[in-house]
Amino acid sequence: MFVYESKVRVRYVETDQMGIVHHSNYAQYYELARTECFEACSGMTYESMETEGVMLPILELQSRYLKPAYYNQVLTIKSIVKELPTVRLNVEYEIYNEANELINTGKTTLVFVNKQTRRPCQPPESFMKNVRQYFS
Repeated sequence: MFVYESKVRVRYVETDQMGIVHHSNYAQYYELARTECFEACSGMTYESMETEGVMLPILELQSRYLKPAYYNQVLTIKSIVKELPTVRLNVEYEIYNEANELINTGKTTLVFVNKQTRRPCQPPESFMKNVRQYFS
């Protein structure tokens, strides 16, 4: 299992008239955290993976809103990868406010796809070589 924490400060543009983060922004928070998690556990960037001919689009996104997040709060996003990636990569998320209260949970399922054929494929070996150490 691999767990990575990211921080994000809620910007004014991400809130509604009540100063609460609009639900559509959680997908962006997941992406920010997932990108940092991806680089931390694999040593690769999405860009370097695409250079190797593999893309990683989202197949599914789930989100559950437990409490609101507000303008200017610093949120902690935990990205949790519980199983070794195969053709699919599942990432779970927990978002906490400054009082360390759980305010949101989510999950994304991504698929490794050959850039040219657009068909599912195995993750690049350069990615798996670094990731395997967290799942022994």
